[in-house]
Amino acid sequence: MRFPSAPAFLAALALLAALRLPAAEPAPIKVGEFASLTGKEAAFGQSSHKGTLLAVEEINAAGGVLGRPLALVLEDNQSKPGDTATVAKKLISRDRVAAALSGGTSSGCLEAAPIVQAARVPFVATTATSPEVTEKRDYMFRTCFIDPFQGAVLARFALHTLKARRIAVITSVSTTYSVGLAKVFRER
Repeated sequence: MRFPSAPAFLAALALLAALRLPAAEPAPIKVGEFASLTGKEAAFGQSSHKGTLLAVEEINAAGGVLGRPLALVLEDNQSKPGDTATVAKKLISRDRVAAALSGGTSSGCLEAAPIVQAARVPFVATTATSPEVTEKRDYMFRTCFIDPFQGAVLARFALHTLKARRIAVITSVSTTYSVGLAKVFRER
């Protein structure tokens, strides 16, 4: 077997360099999002999703993360209890997202919490206010104030700014947000 001479080998390398074949595009980082795009919470989920799209667009325009673009994998939980857990499992096992987020309710995020925690997938809850969402979990994060903070501020406002002494609290017992906020407000 005959090897090419050094000059022939260098000439071949120079030719390849001159061709300047385009480098492969870096693989995108998949980020999963679940939102209530349909059902009773659709208006909330759709507005939250628009914010997510804007953030992904801005991040990608600035060069992405570590030089890689973000690719959003969206799932609709249809505002149905139980669907969020199914969607979270799909995003992690089938879509293999590197991280997940939701602008959904505390109850939906509480469904996803044990799944993302067990899979060690970082999760950001952008609007889930229940303290339980992040308690005792090191893969769950939030970007909003929790119920105890909000309830305390509302109580202070009612007492000191409005000078209210008698207050009726109407609570929707079917939502974690309403129950948590009302509880703290009454206590304060």
